[in-house]
Amino acid sequence: MTLEEDIFSSFLMMEEKLIHYGFCLENGELVYTKLLPQDNLKIIVKYDGTIHGKIIDLAVNDDYTNFRRKDTTGYSAGIRQKFIDLLLDIRDKCCRNQYFKSEQARRVNNYIYETYDGTPDFLWPNIPSYGAYRLADSKKWYAIIGSVPFYKLDHSSNSRQEVEVINVKVDSDKIKDILAQKGYYPAFHMNKKCWVSIILDDTLGDSEIQKLVDASHASV
Repeated sequence: MTLEEDIFSSFLMMEEKLIHYGFCLENGELVYTKLLPQDNLKIIVKYDGTIHGKIIDLAVNDDYTNFRRKDTTGYSAGIRQKFIDLLLDIRDKCCRNQYFKSEQARRVNNYIYETYDGTPDFLWPNIPSYGAYRLADSKKWYAIIGSVPFYKLDHSSNSRQEVEVINVKVDSDKIKDILAQKGYYPAFHMNKKCWVSIILDDTLGDSEIQKLVDASHASV
């Protein structure tokens, strides 16, 4: 994994913020340049759907690559840190944390953010991967996303593979019919009389999950 992949792996880039930061459009890419005059180097960071950067040694007009080595020391270690600090600053000012691992969990998180301006609160130290989405006024939660070993959802399975799920509130009168459908499970760490867990592996489509989130939001 590159430095860029490691730093930006769980973050969504906001292009308008990159432009505000100082990125300029060049040949279909957003490009940012920072000079390091004391070191006679230039950092170039490009965004074309992913972030990637390089450092140019201005004395020879060629790539300076020693900073890529994890075990580098001395001067190169200092240059490596300057590159990392720039990437972290870009991330902090131009990105939004997507928090979760699976693509569907990230899409659902983005939907909640765009629809309800919701971001997850991580409330439980014993299950730190679980983020709750709460109403701004009452602080009641209407959805929770987190990871859980599969066997804790499906008690007929022995699989300890971690899967991401979303918990939503549903009509208690419909619980039995809902749980009969593929992708639905009795709610993990929630009241099973009116909450369900939905596995976020594209078993259910995004539109169906979005409707459930909307209904859960309205119900609380």
